[in-house]
Amino acid sequence: MGRAGAKLARLSAAIDAERDHARATDESLIDALTVRAQAAGDDPESSYREVVSASRRKRLGQYFTPPPVAELMIRWIAAIEPRSVLDPAVGPGIFPRLLRRECPDAVVTAIDVDPVALGAARLALGRSAKLRLVEADFMTWDDAAAFDAAVANPPYLRHHDMAYEFDVHEAIGRRNGVTLSRLTNLYALFVLEICRRLRDGGRAAIVVPAEWMNANFGAPLKEWLLARGWLHTIVYWSHATLPFEDALTTASVLLIEKDARRASRPVRAIYVTGDAAPDAVDHCLQAGTGHARVPDTAAPAGIVVRSLDRATLLAHDKWNDIVGHGIRPALPGFVRLGELATTRRGIATGANRFFHLRPSEAARIGLRESSMRACVGRAVDVRGCVFTRDDYAALRGADARGILLDIEGKPDAREQAYLAQGERNGVASRYLCASRAPHWHRMEQRPAAPVWAGVFARSGLRFVRNIAGVANLTAFHCIYPFDDDPDHVAALTACLGSDVVQAQARRHVRVYGAGLYKVEPRDLLEIPVPDLRKVARSTLRTLAEALTALDRAMRAGSAADAHAHLDALVRAAAAEA
Repeated sequence: MGRAGAKLARLSAAIDAERDHARATDESLIDALTVRAQAAGDDPESSYREVVSASRRKRLGQYFTPPPVAELMIRWIAAIEPRSVLDPAVGPGIFPRLLRRECPDAVVTAIDVDPVALGAARLALGRSAKLRLVEADFMTWDDAAAFDAAVANPPYLRHHDMAYEFDVHEAIGRRNGVTLSRLTNLYALFVLEICRRLRDGGRAAIVVPAEWMNANFGAPLKEWLLARGWLHTIVYWSHATLPFEDALTTASVLLIEKDARRASRPVRAIYVTGDAAPDAVDHCLQAGTGHARVPDTAAPAGIVVRSLDRATLLAHDKWNDIVGHGIRPALPGFVRLGELATTRRGIATGANRFFHLRPSEAARIGLRESSMRACVGRAVDVRGCVFTRDDYAALRGADARGILLDIEGKPDAREQAYLAQGERNGVASRYLCASRAPHWHRMEQRPAAPVWAGVFARSGLRFVRNIAGVANLTAFHCIYPFDDDPDHVAALTACLGSDVVQAQARRHVRVYGAGLYKVEPRDLLEIPVPDLRKVARSTLRTLAEALTALDRAMRAGSAADAHAHLDALVRAAAAEA
């Protein structure tokens, strides 16, 4: 038996060794940045990208603000001549560098959790009595200072990439008087904390991904900002533009003015649809700095400016569409998909390569038939808009991944050997697997979905009628129509795939850079579709036949005529309803 405390001592030594290694790595990166700064003459952000790996930057959520966007933000806060400015995620220091020119008398407090980023800022900014560099996590920074202004590009970290030893969503929500979803991404928490630290009359400019405007987790933040009247302007770049060269995401800038007297003022929305020059965007900003209600104005080419009142914004869960295109009237004959169906996400295995198998792998393991479920895992494995038993048989014949390991009851000897291998390789300790009870290897149980909805898409959302009756992983969401009549299900799938419905569906999804759409199960429920409960059986059959024709056309690579015919049928169904 080992001595008492020996295991604890070994663990402590291992932790210390890991910290020493990380510290040495950080110091070597800072040394490399120092050498490059002396030799290359690049801007600090370019040098940082050259020296610090993309994987490390992604892990820390570091995406640098383009200079034209940074200058717009700085001019917004400089207009109030702040004496103190907060930058809670300074990175290599683009904001403090611009502040020296625009606000030379301001004292800047610049924070970063990453010692390498802070080292890069120190190299770029040097020493100054008006600069305070702080190595800290802004979420746990316990300084009680308040500021006249703040400017920030918060880390772009999703909720599942955040690692805190406490419930950070509950803590930040409690501090700011708001209940937050635990799916809230880190940048939204930064917005709350930045606003909390502003003095009355203070301003903030915060660049964040535009997904918050349509994401369900963004609802409490929107309501919180509107209730206080602090959201002055949203600048929103459409998916056709990519301000961040190293991130596939649309961008928005929130311009905050903490003035309780203006709680009822409208929000100014500046939508950049093309390659508008930065000074054109700035012109629109300057035109909307007054407190009075500002009507929609004639903006420069590539820019649309709107004034959106609080009641309008509160009435809409999704803001992408109204910021970009204004208020659109409801279509007669259409209802929410949520009145006709319910939705769920696809099956999450926690380790697809272990659980989602090729037929050859299942044979080698020796799986029993009862331990295998037919299952599609990738969107590229589904052609057209109807998935048949023949399609699934073709996947099996090509030895593609299409078998989900799902052991019911006690595994036999060969299955137990495969599970033991998974335990040795750490599969059982992965988050989803470890949280399953009573068996880490037991899959989620749900009926095969009659309709699939693609999670990601480029030109439009994708809907597939699942005639084969197979299960699906998270590449697709599940749609379960309340009416399971085959004609009704096929007609609903046809409507969802039509250009008529697709145009409405884009209002309810998250839009990323270069036109990449992402939809969540709850988003699907808001998509307007013709009310098929009110149409004749013959209409349902006609739509079902149109779905079959569209599937054939899609597989042949020429679906334009089939789409046009389907759109006409969908409009007729809505008129009938």
